[in-house]
Amino acid sequence: MNPPSTTPRGNDRAVLVIGVLLFGSLCAALMQSLVIPIQSELPQLLDTSVSNASWVVTATLLGGGVAMPLVGRLADLVGKKPVLVTAATILVAGSLICALSDSLAMVLVGRVLQGIAMGYIPVAISMVREVAPPQMVNGAVAGVSATLGVGGALGLPLAAWIAQDHDWHALFWVSTVLPVAIALLSAAFLPNTHDAHPGRIDVVGAVGLAVGLVGVLVGVSKGNDWATTGAGARPRRSP
Repeated sequence: MNPPSTTPRGNDRAVLVIGVLLFGSLCAALMQSLVIPIQSELPQLLDTSVSNASWVVTATLLGGGVAMPLVGRLADLVGKKPVLVTAATILVAGSLICALSDSLAMVLVGRVLQGIAMGYIPVAISMVREVAPPQMVNGAVAGVSATLGVGGALGLPLAAWIAQDHDWHALFWVSTVLPVAIALLSAAFLPNTHDAHPGRIDVVGAVGLAVGLVGVLVGVSKGNDWATTGAGARPRRSP
């Protein structure tokens, strides 16, 4: 691909692209902590146990943990712009599913999709390296990288403020509108920066990673319940 332009017009274009990538990455990162302010209410809201309700938070981290190593390779194969637009669209779908759901199962599906959409962030970092002028690269990369932490931190007060006066579904309606804007902006302003890289995605490795993460997280969330059940079922010894 051609090196980033250093003309004023080229710099203006780069700033616009970096702004879109920052906005998209920040919104994707917000999903991490979106439901934490209402976590204590989730068992009642979703008619489930406390340990099951904890998966509403964990599911997003799981989706992100599996997706992030894969999206970079996918972007190499099909191009960064299509992957970024698709990630934003997946975020819309996940948020919409949660906004329309009252059952734990469907909310978990939506939250996993929201986590998968966090793959937007590493691809955005990669695109910034390609489009930013040399004097802007370090700052722009640092800014997009920081959204992972900043977004999670901003999500807490924002979600608490929304949940204070509105039904919990409002959290997801807000998180539906934002990625619609991200998808449109990404489609309109992000450049096509695809350099062909032959190869394939390691599907077996991805499945293994997902299974391993699920196994660890199930053990963490359910271990105490299983230990309690096992202790209660253990027969007492005769004196």
